[in-house]
Amino acid sequence: MAASHTDETRRRLLSESYRRLRPDAHVAFVDESYVVPEVAHGARTFYIATAYVSPVRLHQPVRDDLGSIIGGSYWHTSEAHAAGDAETIHELCRYLAAAEEDEAFLLAVQSPIEDAPGGDELAREACLTALLGNLHEGQLTPRPSLVVAEERRHQGQRARDLRTIKTMRQAQVIGQMQVTFTSPSVEPLLWVPDIVAFAQSHLERGSDAGYAVPLAPLLRVVPVEKSNPR
Repeated sequence: MAASHTDETRRRLLSESYRRLRPDAHVAFVDESYVVPEVAHGARTFYIATAYVSPVRLHQPVRDDLGSIIGGSYWHTSEAHAAGDAETIHELCRYLAAAEEDEAFLLAVQSPIEDAPGGDELAREACLTALLGNLHEGQLTPRPSLVVAEERRHQGQRARDLRTIKTMRQAQVIGQMQVTFTSPSVEPLLWVPDIVAFAQSHLERGSDAGYAVPLAPLLRVVPVEKSNPR
């Protein structure tokens, strides 16, 4: 019951954010993928923050298309890959690769991740700062009026993300661009950056799965300043 109530609250807050948007506005949907030192076992480590920028007019059509492709209302790309459902992942990547001109995909990648306590969080902060700063500048993608990012599981992580956003705002990195956190169970458009980040992560790991192949011409990568331990 508590989880359902949480999703209902998230839904209400997100709806309020959407209601304030102009009809011609764009929204950026943000997710991540990573391989951190403690699970890398000597392999390459990296952190990827991904944004899918979409005009409001396409939100419902894309939600409907995604639901039709996956045949349901739940999706997580890494789970689908682990279950052997590469065919659906490839179909989703091909669908996203047919994006319209005012849709865009932006990546911020840091590699390697500092092999030290908190190195993964520093990499996340660096990637989010680069990603959201570039979105605010609007040089590589349409400038979004709203950023919708996947909310992380633990309260400490969520609090750290809010501090990161506050720091960016105080430093005038993102201006007054609104940033809100929610769940993919509330906003299926968060599946899109999840798919893109997963596809890119396989490329970063040298996988021959080929998920990122159709997306490659559309992916724009922004530089990330190296994070330093504090």
